[in-house]
Amino acid sequence: MSCYHQAIEIASSSSSTITATVDDPDEHTALLSSSLKEPSPILFGSNRQNSCFSWKKLLNNQFVSLLPSIVLGLAIWFGISPSPELTTTAIHLLAVFTSCIFALITTKVEISMLVLTGLTLLALTQSFECEDHATGQSTECRLCGEINPLTGDLIECKASKEAFKHSLEGFSSSVVWLIFAAFHLGKAVEVTQLGRRLSLLMIKVFGKRILGLAYAIVLSELLLGPFVPSNTARGGGIVLPVVSSIATTLGSTPSNNPQIGAFLMLVGSHSNLISASMYLTGMAPNPIVLTKATTLFPNIQFGFLSWFVGAVVPGLFCAICLPLILRWACGLQSKPGENKVSSDSIIKHAQTELNRMGNMSIREWQLCAVLVMCLCLWISAGYTNLDATLVALIGIVALLQMGTITWKDVSSNTSAWDTLFWLGGFVTIAQQLSEAGASTFIGNKISHAIDELGLPPVPALAVAYFLTTYMFSSLSAHTIAFVGTFLDAGSALGANPMILTALLAYFSALGGSMTNFSTGMAAMYYAPGYVPRLKWFAIGFQLALFYIITYLTLGMGWWKLLGWH
Repeated sequence: MSCYHQAIEIASSSSSTITATVDDPDEHTALLSSSLKEPSPILFGSNRQNSCFSWKKLLNNQFVSLLPSIVLGLAIWFGISPSPELTTTAIHLLAVFTSCIFALITTKVEISMLVLTGLTLLALTQSFECEDHATGQSTECRLCGEINPLTGDLIECKASKEAFKHSLEGFSSSVVWLIFAAFHLGKAVEVTQLGRRLSLLMIKVFGKRILGLAYAIVLSELLLGPFVPSNTARGGGIVLPVVSSIATTLGSTPSNNPQIGAFLMLVGSHSNLISASMYLTGMAPNPIVLTKATTLFPNIQFGFLSWFVGAVVPGLFCAICLPLILRWACGLQSKPGENKVSSDSIIKHAQTELNRMGNMSIREWQLCAVLVMCLCLWISAGYTNLDATLVALIGIVALLQMGTITWKDVSSNTSAWDTLFWLGGFVTIAQQLSEAGASTFIGNKISHAIDELGLPPVPALAVAYFLTTYMFSSLSAHTIAFVGTFLDAGSALGANPMILTALLAYFSALGGSMTNFSTGMAAMYYAPGYVPRLKWFAIGFQLALFYIITYLTLGMGWWKLLGWH
């Protein structure tokens, strides 16, 4: 029984005499001190109620919510003994990393705050890998200034200064700045309303059939994918409002004819994940895969263009099949609901919205020119030797100089700055985990288990990585937590580096298809209530199976043609 109901029950059981005394005190009772008065049942119930709310408030306290994560981190920090495979520094890094990931799963604390806390703690305790200036070899920062037991020489490095320097290394990563720049290109798409115009034009062209509308949504996502690196901003901020408007125009609500609305919502959510998987700039955590892979396998060439080329065949196949699969799953194959009245209505609605927007503005034309320029330079990077990040920054400078966006748009784009901070911080921790040998240690354990079971390494690692997304409410947290470990396991098993990198790269986004809480975008599409939770999960697992089969067959066949085997 809740505290509130307990208070009501106690109050209602009191006698009318006491109630009257409380409600209408005479001059004698009014002058009595509180210590001489009889305790009022109503006040007692109120105290119980306040006590209940106090406990709730305590449980919602940020520090209290972090206690399980802190305890887990302390257990690893002090509970694991160093060994030749796992140094003290590796244990400390693993403790902070695990604690942060657990906090991401179990609390609502901002990811940037967790990263800042973790980096500060690691720098303060000198839990990084420094470089011995005498030998050029990596050594634990905590050993700086001590005698090397192997050589007998002094380890030449300054622990405090260099540990802090290493804590900032991830912020100089080019892929982190690529995502940062792409966020501002996405902001320009939002500010100029070019994204909304494209979505409405697609609806106008394809809106004669429900299936056509679905393909318009998919095409909108694929066109916006490389330029809006936040899948939540792209799906929830640009495409979802248009999808909701379509469903309403067709007379579909969660309580009235929900099938059509459910179909469109599912198409929007899952096409967002497909577009996120197809581009390096499709979602924020994608660069983490690239950073770890290039660190572990220096010889692989897996940049912006390689990422897209590898994804184009299996990704487009999934995009083409998606509306057909979802139409069947939603039971619309025999009930198209695509009569002329509804199609005329939706096309008229799209045209009305376009008329309201007017002709394309100069800023929209400027943005189109810059986006085409960036796309051409990214594709021709093999000839121009221009870094993908530099190309994105050139685009941002061009937009600023032309007045398409203002510096205020850049400075107020909190998503970009927030992502720059947490992504750079996690890149630092991931790199240090690798250098300290922690990732390799865990990877060896996983690879040993796969070897013992006699499973083929690449499919086993890829499927396991995909399915572990189910445990996370953040695609970023899942990628950060597991991609390094699974790549290390693949390296220990001798897996083909390009194939394994490609599968983990694409599955980082597609794994979010299984649940309605895997990413903020999925939660936003689920929120209107068109799709029941169990149905969302059932369809999600069907699509998960479809994606896994597609990429392990068609995808690997395409990569063999590309010479990746």
